[in-house]
Amino acid sequence: MCGIAGVVGPGASALADRVRAMIAALEHRGPDEHGVTVFDDAVLGNARLSIIDPEGGHQPLLGPDGRTALVCNGEIYGHDRLRAELRNYPFRTGSDCEVALALYDRHGDDLLRHLPGTFALALWDDRRHQLLLARDRFGERPLYYCLTDGLLAFASESRALEAGGFDRGRPDPEMIGEMLRQGYVPSGRSIWSGVSSLLHASALTWDTRRPPVVRRWWSPPEVRSRVSAEEATEWFRRELDRAVQDQLEADVPVGAFLSGGIDSTTIAALAARHHPDLHAFTFDMPGESELEHARATADLHGMTLHVLAPDVGDVAAAIEALPGAWDEPFGDSSALPTRMLSEFARRDVTVALTGDGADELLGGYLVWTRGLLDPGSAGSTEPSGRIEAQGIRGRLAARRARTAADPHRVARRFASFRQYFDADDLRSLGLPGRDAHDVDVTAYGYGTADDICRFDLDHYLPGDILVKTDRASMAHGLEVRAPFLDVAVAEGCLALPADLKVDATHEKLLLRRSFSSLWPESVRNRRKQGFGSPMQSWLALPAVQDLRSAYLRDPASPLFDLVERNAVERLSTDEDQRTWNLLVLAIWWAHARARTAAS
Repeated sequence: MCGIAGVVGPGASALADRVRAMIAALEHRGPDEHGVTVFDDAVLGNARLSIIDPEGGHQPLLGPDGRTALVCNGEIYGHDRLRAELRNYPFRTGSDCEVALALYDRHGDDLLRHLPGTFALALWDDRRHQLLLARDRFGERPLYYCLTDGLLAFASESRALEAGGFDRGRPDPEMIGEMLRQGYVPSGRSIWSGVSSLLHASALTWDTRRPPVVRRWWSPPEVRSRVSAEEATEWFRRELDRAVQDQLEADVPVGAFLSGGIDSTTIAALAARHHPDLHAFTFDMPGESELEHARATADLHGMTLHVLAPDVGDVAAAIEALPGAWDEPFGDSSALPTRMLSEFARRDVTVALTGDGADELLGGYLVWTRGLLDPGSAGSTEPSGRIEAQGIRGRLAARRARTAADPHRVARRFASFRQYFDADDLRSLGLPGRDAHDVDVTAYGYGTADDICRFDLDHYLPGDILVKTDRASMAHGLEVRAPFLDVAVAEGCLALPADLKVDATHEKLLLRRSFSSLWPESVRNRRKQGFGSPMQSWLALPAVQDLRSAYLRDPASPLFDLVERNAVERLSTDEDQRTWNLLVLAIWWAHARARTAAS
């Protein structure tokens, strides 16, 4: 893991010092060493967090002739198996990322299809005078870029572009609205008008003589027609265990985040099989404590459990410090405990495994949305024959009639599931009046279980969950890995029929059938509870009330550069998600404006 940055274009070599400034701005992502490689028309830089081959895996990595160079933020899991397949390539380090250069040597721009793991990378080919930027399939690692004066500058975080002297422009009103509406800036977009974010599973190529070309290089597999529950369970047990083993590889200490949920419990339990005395980390806070369940798992599998129990008096300062990790406004309140837990875990480990991705792959969120699903449609959680046998043919017929009138009705309703501001609210703030009805849901069919999982895979996972985990952990030089997002595991889960994942009463059926024997009874029997935060009680704290007054009520608040003051006062009276989103937007903009003025 690391931070990457660079500049490409005619005469780029003269900007090497600006790239060094960009890398310095990313030091929190890579505190171990900095490296820069200079060509006439390209400068690539890296701030490294040394995980594999600390002594030899320095970046940028160079190809055998010195004419290709790579910087990569991420980990290529199972790289030893790839090295065996690429044995004719003259490897010079033990770095996992060097296999990307070997794959480029064999496959050219098609290397990405053969590259497992999590990554945001930049590869400069001086022979072809071409830059390749790419992100992994699910968007675990970020990558931003801007085009100006015939140059393309890129970085892991947009603030590094500013540190290099590149103008990010003003906050984009449409993206401010999206952040308020759903709590995050959509994947593939940036809050800044002058900056682009490369979409997950996408690649940008630029040969400096013509405009950049952006393409999607991966898409989820189609659902297979039939596979038995026994076959699926056997496959899932084998592949997830292999993925956990792969992601335990490191030349530094490795641990696991552990809540009371079945996702992190499964990952931690599998990790403990292969990693004796695994260090696990859990968050204990009033109103959201899962300590009982985490402790039961740790005791069952012989883990060393580290418990973070923050003082409620620290909350206001922690909220105000959030922009130090996020260079874009971010409204998911669980970012706060995630950042605290990352800082806490970094005292003992450099890598932590997490359960991210299971909900999107295995139907975890359907526990809240079953009322939206159309029984009887392909991928529904209940076959129509069963429903009709229960004597509710009339309701089924009515639903089918509504679906015929609007084929995307259910998908459209699901798109509004996490909407906090509607179009009228946004217009009153002086922002474009967009809401869930403006979201393109045509790719999500009839709103079946499979459609809903894929919607979240495309939107919520890369825009919220993975952004939260990356920024919170990398603020403290901690690498977080998600075994559920292993390529083989994820593609296999996506290809399974919905009835192997959910039914009328349970979500994540495949996970339960495969791994419930690893869970303590208290975890096995509890209802789903996401990793959250007591946001409402936090907003009512006197110190946080002071923040609300300073940032949302004071006429001098920088927030009113962006949105209408009267509307803010009307929309932020309650201790709810709308107030939280406005508060973090206001704090972020105050920090961003001050940083820009200082530079």
